[in-house]
Amino acid sequence: MSEKQNLLLRLRQSVSGYSPTQQKLGEFVLHDPANVLYMTITELARESGTSEASVTRLCRALGCKGYNEFKMALALDTQQPSSGQQPADEIDHIVNESVQALQDTAKLLDRALLTSAVEALHQARSVQIYGVAASAILGEYLHYKLLRLGKPAQLFSDMHRAAMNASTLSEEDLVVAISSSGSTRDLLHVVKQARKHGVCVLTLSNTSRSPLASLSDILLVAAKPEGPLSAGALNAKVGVMLLIELLTTTLVARDPHYAETNQLTASATLPLLL
Repeated sequence: MSEKQNLLLRLRQSVSGYSPTQQKLGEFVLHDPANVLYMTITELARESGTSEASVTRLCRALGCKGYNEFKMALALDTQQPSSGQQPADEIDHIVNESVQALQDTAKLLDRALLTSAVEALHQARSVQIYGVAASAILGEYLHYKLLRLGKPAQLFSDMHRAAMNASTLSEEDLVVAISSSGSTRDLLHVVKQARKHGVCVLTLSNTSRSPLASLSDILLVAAKPEGPLSAGALNAKVGVMLLIELLTTTLVARDPHYAETNQLTASATLPLLL
């Protein structure tokens, strides 16, 4: 994704990891980006209750050399055509948000990182999946997909058991840590245990800046960070499901053995169907 594209999307994804002053400024921009377009750097600093230096730091954090480049990227973002359709009810709202989360995840996707993640999955002797609460449900999905491909994998949603598991791993294994916030204390403890043994850590998250992100070798980010009252919401989870689908689909393309095993495991369940 180009540094000059999807500026507001990248700001939404990153703002929670900024300093309090940068968060205040970022939220101001997100609240009314069309109005910010017509502000000078001095006006934006004054209206947001920050400083010109803070504005400049935000521009650079978003990949812009300065305020003029920031406004150009913002103009391109805010002038993109929209459908113009208003959600008719709550059902439409949920559907539209979920579709948007999928589209935004695709925009955020770093294909080079996806390739690295697939290679790590392919080379790993075994895959250890860690996730708690709603993230464990996503871990179940990944575990199922890997089982279909014949890739040895285990899922741990109990972090006490995960800690014991992590202490027995080696550099030949791969840990997949799933956490929307990247700040779950128990999960962080387990990942640190794994890293002590030289284990590669692949993280699936909705946040690009977090304690877990700093511990990860490979970080894949899905759109739509969730708040404390929306934990487990579909629009926050569907993006990670897309990442899992992309990982396993690309793994099949990486080696025909996975496609063969996929057919084998599918055939094994046929006698169980009515």
